[in-house]
Amino acid sequence: MSASTMNAPIKPPKDASQDVPEGGLRVRTLHLAPDCTIAAVPSGISGETARATAGPGEAEPARPTDTGADGAETPRPAVTGANGTEPANSTDTGANGAEAPRPAVVWQDVATHSRDDLGRFLAPYELPDDVTEACLAPRRYPEVSVFPAGIMVHLPTRHAWEAQHGRYLTVLCLPGRMITLHDEEIPLLDRLVQMIRSGNAPLQASVQALLIFLLDACIDANVHFYMEARSRVEQLAEMLDDTPDAVTPDDILPLKRAITRLSIQFEDQFYCLATLQTLQATALPLTSQREGLRDIMDNQNHLARSQARLEMRLRDLYQFCLLVLQRRTDHRIRVLTVLTAVCMPLTVIAGIYGMNFRHMPELDWDYGYYAALAAMLAVAVGMMWFFQKRGWFR
Repeated sequence: MSASTMNAPIKPPKDASQDVPEGGLRVRTLHLAPDCTIAAVPSGISGETARATAGPGEAEPARPTDTGADGAETPRPAVTGANGTEPANSTDTGANGAEAPRPAVVWQDVATHSRDDLGRFLAPYELPDDVTEACLAPRRYPEVSVFPAGIMVHLPTRHAWEAQHGRYLTVLCLPGRMITLHDEEIPLLDRLVQMIRSGNAPLQASVQALLIFLLDACIDANVHFYMEARSRVEQLAEMLDDTPDAVTPDDILPLKRAITRLSIQFEDQFYCLATLQTLQATALPLTSQREGLRDIMDNQNHLARSQARLEMRLRDLYQFCLLVLQRRTDHRIRVLTVLTAVCMPLTVIAGIYGMNFRHMPELDWDYGYYAALAAMLAVAVGMMWFFQKRGWFR
């Protein structure tokens, strides 16, 4: 350690979770120590350029290089000891002189609407052209790609189960570093950070384990979405049982479309999980995570089957609602039919006595008008009684 470093006061390490705006980017950096706790980054080292120490059996994490105004790499000053030689790797110490844990995994969450800023952010990582294009292009379908330096996963998420549009999340897995890219706020990532801070961290301090941890949290969110959708369907079913006339097909169609969109998201996520299960990545082998990935796939498959049953349940409710509507229409048609049948003989009587013949004996009868009205009333009452006995008004 140099003399200037030895004489400088030692500052306590700052929180490893940093939210740093960089131009049009919002970069949130989280450092995980080898014991899967949040690692402290010493003061003076930003979350963007902090060097993550590789865990056992892992390669050195990828990180961007510092560039100058002309785009050339800025040389880093060498740290020399008193004899002019480069010392051995020094450890950072906290305020009490204890060694501060170095991060084993760096997670950077990048949110931006600017493709240019995102391109400049990804440029130092020297990703393949197709991977860079996939990160920059707003694609609306799932995708899993493997490249020499890592893995890219592009999967849909949702901030609410009834949301009309999904939000796609791109996950870049590099040695020692995971980068999540999105152009809209994704509450799932915020909950994931809170889980890690509360001690519910991945089982291993590796990028592969952090990816599985993210996918597992995504499936947990899907379970909550399914529960909310099922609760809404059951409420609708109770309304149909109690007051069928209060529910119309227009009340069911928006719910049906929302559940269909949710089912499509489940299918897309299952495609990503199935692809990862059979993926052969040299830089980031998933062999140790196969069991956890298989459990996630089983949960997602069970959730997809439950979602299919929920769609069938909603389809039955929709058919029942149409049946109620049809029965209501049939009842109205029966009422109109009865009225038409009752008025038909009355119309015949009125037509007969409306004819202008000279010799009609009833016309000279003093009680002919009242007799005609009585006959019409008797016919109407008799036919109404007949239809009532036949159950046409039920």
